[in-house]
Amino acid sequence: MKFWLSLFCLAAGLAMATANPVSDNPVLKLLAGEWTGEGKLIDADGHEQPVKETWTGKFTDGGNFAMSGNRTLDQLLHEFAWEFYPNGDLIEGQMKISEPQLDLRFEVAISEADRSVTMKVPTTASGGLMTIVNTVSADGKSISGTVEIKDDNGVVTSSGKVEHRRKE
Repeated sequence: MKFWLSLFCLAAGLAMATANPVSDNPVLKLLAGEWTGEGKLIDADGHEQPVKETWTGKFTDGGNFAMSGNRTLDQLLHEFAWEFYPNGDLIEGQMKISEPQLDLRFEVAISEADRSVTMKVPTTASGGLMTIVNTVSADGKSISGTVEIKDDNGVVTSSGKVEHRRKE
């Protein structure tokens, strides 16, 4: 009896140790596929910057989730990639943009109840912050995204919305 109890405890412990908060996440599973997005950001002076995106979301062989594609912001075209990876029970991310060249780590909070992914990306060492919240529709066919960028003093310098549609 002790043998079976020990074996059960060992198996349960291994199962808990191998749980991946990324690959097992139902909200990230909704983001898998091909998407297009359109919207605009508005800076502090009221200047509108149109945004257009085409991207793909997929799970990597290592159990991470990657989103990558192309974005036109105002007139500037660049490639972008976000990768979500486990850090214990938490999820963190890495954002790379080709122009201007950026490579930034960020915090991730996922709400299964709201089907939302919140990313807080530090943009400067002095407190600049970009917050992105993507909320997936109940049918999984669209994503409503909000963006807010604050400078080192906490002043909003740009904000906006981008609506994404799953490609059929």
